[in-house]
Amino acid sequence: MPFIPKQLVVAVVALALVASACTSVATPTPTTAPTPTPVDVQPVAGSAGGSDGAAPPAPVGDSPPPPLPGLPNVADVIERVMPAVVQVLVEVERRDRFGRITRGSSQGSGFFFDDLGHILTNNHVVEDAVKVEVALSNRQRLEADVVGRDPETDLAVLRVDPDLVDGLVPLPLGDTDAMRIGDWVIAIGSPLGFAGSVTVGVVSAKGRSLSLDPGVRLHDLVQTDAIINPGNSGGPLLNLQGEVIGINTAIIRGQIGSGQEAEGIGFAISMGTTIPVSRQLVKHGRMVRPRMGVTIEDVNPALAIEHGLAVDEGVRVASLAPGGPADRAGVRVNDVIVRVDDVPVTSTSALVRLFLTLYEVGGRIVVTVDRDGSRLSFEMVLEEVTF
Repeated sequence: MPFIPKQLVVAVVALALVASACTSVATPTPTTAPTPTPVDVQPVAGSAGGSDGAAPPAPVGDSPPPPLPGLPNVADVIERVMPAVVQVLVEVERRDRFGRITRGSSQGSGFFFDDLGHILTNNHVVEDAVKVEVALSNRQRLEADVVGRDPETDLAVLRVDPDLVDGLVPLPLGDTDAMRIGDWVIAIGSPLGFAGSVTVGVVSAKGRSLSLDPGVRLHDLVQTDAIINPGNSGGPLLNLQGEVIGINTAIIRGQIGSGQEAEGIGFAISMGTTIPVSRQLVKHGRMVRPRMGVTIEDVNPALAIEHGLAVDEGVRVASLAPGGPADRAGVRVNDVIVRVDDVPVTSTSALVRLFLTLYEVGGRIVVTVDRDGSRLSFEMVLEEVTF
């Protein structure tokens, strides 16, 4: 299930605190979609076989009609990509405050992204798992190993034996940056256990950041109005070429702090984050993340007024790891990071992506900050800092 931000008081909350790896509330055992009840269809007035003598329609050929001009041909995309999408079935085990072990089950979504049997999904789907299986669209059910997890990006990689998969065809990872606001997108997953469910929407925004419970903040997210529900977590968000441009992970739903109702706000992890993280999870089993040793937040006009900042764009240093690279270099809380080396920094998403793609532990960087209207530069060596 998608994560829900704590401060927005949404109805569905996920991470690792409850018996479901996909939802923070009790999740029903995964079910199959109910079988439709047969319906006896009668001809309407004026249809073929009616009493008004109207001529019957022309015979329909074997080929489906082409889509209407201007509308996406979703059906062709789904036929091509559905075999790569899986339902992730998880058995979890937790110990309560009295020391008793409790068992439960939950489910999420995922998809093959290479021909070696690797599957991408969300970390919160599998982080408490003692057993993981995947169900394929052809009804195959295979046991899967957890290759690696990264709680900070809510990504995880699973693996099954590729020789056991009938006709394995992975999904290509696309370019989120190439997507425009308003472009069509398709979400596939297993909401509430209904495997292979498809919804359609558009890219609502890019580069979003979202605070989650407990204490996790995701960056570089794609916002979409394609409907996402508990169980969609880890499933692909696709463009009309069948390329994955996001990993469905979070929703905002229900009554927010102002008392207003929120609907149709979903979030997916972009490929700018997914591609480098998945490579490291496959290679190392974990993320080796270079850090300055700071916690950060986006600067906007309201935050600038609140903290008395001289700029209204950039990344504010909210706290420092004692003895970390930034602390040793002389960076202070309330400094606004505006540049790293020669690259301007305008948001937390941009800064996080920069570190994921360009830098490694041990790399030397120059960070430029705005402090009370003055520009200062600090040289530091990146470390694998743990707060």
